[in-house]
Amino acid sequence: MRKDTFVSEVEAQDNFSHWLKQAKDKAVVITRRGRPVGVLIAHAEYENLRRARAWMQMVRLSQELDQSGVTATELFRWSRDELEEQP
Repeated sequence: MRKDTFVSEVEAQDNFSHWLKQAKDKAVVITRRGRPVGVLIAHAEYENLRRARAWMQMVRLSQELDQSGVTATELFRWSRDELEEQP
């Protein structure tokens, strides 16, 4: 992606279609009173960010599980048993 473009909230509203097209190639940072309040990005970039976030959460959970001394098999078994007990 190229360098981010900054536009005011009013400019983004007035020319939304234009800035949406620009977001395919670079992030469009929307500002209010000179401060960033939102970002338009390509959907593919959004999905990449979602996957990266999910991966980081899984790594964090894996580390917590490792530190707890509980094995993945035990956790699976306990979870399955708990779900089977629910009406």
